[in-house]
Amino acid sequence: MKKLLALTLAGVMVFSMPVLAATSPTAQAIVASAASEAVADAAAAENKTVGEYMNNAVTEVPGLEDVTPLAQGGHVIINGAPSNQTFSVLKPESKEVNSAKDYATSLGGKVLNVAKINASIKNFNTATVNFYMKGILAGQNIKVYQLVNGIWVELTVSELREDHIVVNMTSLGTLAFIEMPIVVPTQPAQ
Repeated sequence: MKKLLALTLAGVMVFSMPVLAATSPTAQAIVASAASEAVADAAAAENKTVGEYMNNAVTEVPGLEDVTPLAQGGHVIINGAPSNQTFSVLKPESKEVNSAKDYATSLGGKVLNVAKINASIKNFNTATVNFYMKGILAGQNIKVYQLVNGIWVELTVSELREDHIVVNMTSLGTLAFIEMPIVVPTQPAQ
């Protein structure tokens, strides 16, 4: 009788194993998924990676090898006053990249990055913009040029320090960051 009872209980346990169902996604997971899709769509619309889009950066430029990453984090000084304005860093057109490369070659320099700079503010006299450029060092000879009516016009670089270059702009547009050779003055013969 004990054996029969034990076998019966064992049989009941085998057939009454709980069935586990997959958990349903939470509302938070659904919102997060939709948000990441929206970010991916927005990045694709700007021809950027999600990382570039999220960091307001350009790290890859078609037609340029060895791109120095370029980003802008806000706090642009407009007409001498601090602001909460951020200048958008966007991918350039290929003709602008080719033009920048040709111009850099004519100067004996090397293009580090080319980007279109845009913002919600369109009219200003001056904008002092701190660009993040990972890897640049104080003492490098980096010049910034803006494409104006098909001509590269040099802008004033007000500061160059590790990973940052501060540029004075008078309008929005396409910028080329060009590293120039450092010219060492020669000593006159005695």
